[in-house]
Amino acid sequence: MNASQGHTAGAAWLSCCNQSGVQPEVPEGPLPVQAVVLGVLALLVLCGVLFLGGDLLLRAQGLTALLARELRASPEAEPGSEDS
Repeated sequence: MNASQGHTAGAAWLSCCNQSGVQPEVPEGPLPVQAVVLGVLALLVLCGVLFLGGDLLLRAQGLTALLARELRASPEAEPGSEDS
Protein backbone atom coordinates (compact mmCIF):
# COMPACT_ATOMS: atom_id res chain seq x y z
CA MET A 1 0.00 0.00 0.00
CA ASN A 2 1.47 3.35 -0.94
CA ALA A 3 1.16 6.63 0.95
CA SER A 4 -1.79 7.98 -1.05
CA GLN A 5 -3.88 4.86 -0.40
CA GLY A 6 -3.05 4.95 3.29
CA HIS A 7 -4.20 8.55 3.55
CA THR A 8 -7.56 7.88 1.84
CA ALA A 9 -8.14 4.75 3.90
CA GLY A 10 -7.47 6.71 7.08
CA ALA A 11 -9.81 9.49 5.98
CA ALA A 12 -12.55 6.97 5.18
CA TRP A 13 -12.14 5.39 8.61
CA LEU A 14 -12.34 8.76 10.33
CA SER A 15 -15.42 9.73 8.38
CA CYS A 16 -17.34 6.63 9.43
CA CYS A 17 -16.40 6.82 13.11
CA ASN A 18 -17.13 9.95 15.09
CA GLN A 19 -13.88 10.77 16.90
CA SER A 20 -14.78 14.33 17.90
CA GLY A 21 -16.98 13.44 20.86
CA VAL A 22 -19.86 15.52 19.48
CA GLN A 23 -23.09 13.56 19.49
CA PRO A 24 -24.88 13.43 16.13
CA GLU A 25 -28.20 15.24 16.03
CA VAL A 26 -31.35 13.15 16.12
CA PRO A 27 -33.66 14.00 13.23
CA GLU A 28 -36.99 15.39 14.36
CA GLY A 29 -39.00 13.84 11.53
CA PRO A 30 -39.54 10.21 12.61
CA LEU A 31 -40.13 10.99 16.30
CA PRO A 32 -43.98 11.08 16.04
CA VAL A 33 -43.89 7.88 13.99
CA GLN A 34 -41.80 6.18 16.68
CA ALA A 35 -44.25 7.37 19.34
CA VAL A 36 -47.20 5.95 17.41
CA VAL A 37 -45.44 2.62 16.85
CA LEU A 38 -44.50 2.44 20.52
CA GLY A 39 -48.10 3.18 21.52
CA VAL A 40 -49.49 0.50 19.22
CA LEU A 41 -46.98 -2.05 20.50
CA ALA A 42 -47.82 -1.16 24.09
CA LEU A 43 -51.54 -1.65 23.37
CA LEU A 44 -50.84 -5.00 21.71
CA VAL A 45 -48.85 -6.17 24.71
CA LEU A 46 -51.56 -4.98 27.10
CA CYS A 47 -54.31 -6.73 25.11
CA GLY A 48 -52.21 -9.89 24.91
CA VAL A 49 -51.63 -9.92 28.66
CA LEU A 50 -55.32 -9.35 29.37
CA PHE A 51 -56.42 -11.97 26.85
CA LEU A 52 -53.98 -14.62 28.05
CA GLY A 53 -54.60 -13.74 31.69
CA GLY A 54 -58.36 -14.04 31.21
CA ASP A 55 -57.90 -17.36 29.44
CA LEU A 56 -55.79 -18.66 32.31
CA LEU A 57 -58.39 -17.51 34.82
CA LEU A 58 -61.17 -19.28 32.92
CA ARG A 59 -59.11 -22.46 32.74
CA ALA A 60 -58.35 -22.25 36.45
CA GLN A 61 -62.04 -21.81 37.26
CA GLY A 62 -62.91 -24.79 35.05
CA LEU A 63 -60.29 -26.95 36.74
CA THR A 64 -61.49 -25.84 40.15
CA ALA A 65 -65.09 -26.71 39.26
CA LEU A 66 -63.97 -30.10 37.93
CA LEU A 67 -62.01 -30.79 41.11
CA ALA A 68 -64.99 -29.75 43.25
CA ARG A 69 -67.28 -32.13 41.30
CA GLU A 70 -64.79 -34.98 41.74
CA LEU A 71 -64.49 -34.30 45.47
CA ARG A 72 -68.28 -34.30 45.85
CA ALA A 73 -68.60 -37.55 43.89
CA SER A 74 -65.67 -39.32 45.56
CA PRO A 75 -67.42 -40.39 48.85
CA GLU A 76 -70.15 -42.10 46.79
CA ALA A 77 -67.65 -44.01 44.70
CA GLU A 78 -65.40 -45.23 47.55
CA PRO A 79 -65.89 -48.93 48.26
CA GLY A 80 -65.00 -48.58 51.95
CA SER A 81 -67.94 -46.28 52.71
CA GLU A 82 -70.67 -48.81 51.80
CA ASP A 83 -72.76 -50.37 54.63
CA SER A 84 -73.18 -54.10 53.92
